[in-house]
Amino acid sequence: MSVDPKKIQWSGHVTRWLVAVILLPPIIFSMVAENYLWFFLLMLLAGGATWWEFSLNLFGADRKGLMILGLVGWLAVAGGAYFWGPSGQSFGLVLALALGAGYAMRTLQRESGPVLLNLLSRFALGQLYISFLLSFFLLLKKVDSGGLWLMYVLAVTIAADTGAYYVGTRLKGPKLYPKVSPNKTVSGLLGGAAAAVLVSALCSSFLSPKYYQLMALGLFLGFWGALGDLFESAIKRAIDIKDTSALLLGHGGFWDRLDSLMFNIVPVYVVADLVINT
Repeated sequence: MSVDPKKIQWSGHVTRWLVAVILLPPIIFSMVAENYLWFFLLMLLAGGATWWEFSLNLFGADRKGLMILGLVGWLAVAGGAYFWGPSGQSFGLVLALALGAGYAMRTLQRESGPVLLNLLSRFALGQLYISFLLSFFLLLKKVDSGGLWLMYVLAVTIAADTGAYYVGTRLKGPKLYPKVSPNKTVSGLLGGAAAAVLVSALCSSFLSPKYYQLMALGLFLGFWGALGDLFESAIKRAIDIKDTSALLLGHGGFWDRLDSLMFNIVPVYVVADLVINT
């Protein structure tokens, strides 16, 4: 029995929007709520799920000890950022990397040198890429109007992702980087950047920078977030997987949804911090 591809595509669209409708309200509430604890707990769950996906795909299901150390490292970085800000974030990252050193010392007799070095490289990548970058969400929440800045980076990233998808699907044209992500097109990249600029212009009345400054930031985020997407795609291509998990149904896994956000959150935090302190 043949299956109509259009029905599959329509079903995928419905699933993606359904998941978004379910997840966005609690995410937005935690961002704007005065109680910082709600957002901290949400980030702990999101980071934990992302680390679980990272561990399964890059360590393997049989290395549960390394997975646990990765999660403990995430707790150290996130807890440091939550309680003590940037200083605590940095100290937590050092502790997280030290866990990898401890694992190496304990398993040195059982693992060959190349295997151990490979695992340690992946562990360090996870702490720098996932734990460190995700902890900037916790730092951004602490700045003045932190909830609005969080809403901004979420809105811009979603707009860029949605714009890239629909413009790229409609206009097609030259591929952006087919060896890494065969479906992404130059037209999609430009469409996503345009959507990011538009959303930034709409958000300018709620945030401190002048509208043209925020539009310039939006333009940068449109391209920078796409680089974050390509970075994750390169990792998935290297280990030959399509989605990091099926936790979010049509959206793939948490890591799949956070790839662009993890890149975008850092420049937004820097801009927000500079605006407040100047």
